[in-house]
Amino acid sequence: MDQYGRLDILVNNADINYNSWHQALNADLQECRQTMEANLFGPWQLCQAFIPLIQGEGYGRVVNVSSGAGALNGMGGGTPAYSISKAGLNVLTIKLAAGVRGDVLVNAVCPGWVRTDMGGSQAPRSVSEGAQGILWAAPLPTGGPSGGFFRDGKRIEW
Repeated sequence: MDQYGRLDILVNNADINYNSWHQALNADLQECRQTMEANLFGPWQLCQAFIPLIQGEGYGRVVNVSSGAGALNGMGGGTPAYSISKAGLNVLTIKLAAGVRGDVLVNAVCPGWVRTDMGGSQAPRSVSEGAQGILWAAPLPTGGPSGGFFRDGKRIEW
């Protein structure tokens, strides 16, 4: 920060452990803790570190890369570590949006199922297609939505 002195946009893109081999009753809780550390607490720490800098400028955007698996609406019993960590990230998004000052917008974005190492080769979206929602949220205009959950620029029900 010494070199640039400001931060306008923070994108938190942490994503590990789509643990489809577990249900809530048989989940390895140590593995769940590691998932929470990466997918929830890592972004939370970055927000605590950088939102004060962003607020100091009176303008900024925070984009938390989440997942539809973290939406409470329609959540099933599988992928417990992943889904719970992303649901937590969605709640964190709401809490942060309620607590920021100035023209600072905080939103969560689901990129969809993307062809990455984690998403696999069968995923229908390319990396650039998955990034479009993030690129939509990062430069939202003043007065834009804050505390929302979006995919492809459209609100997702929590």
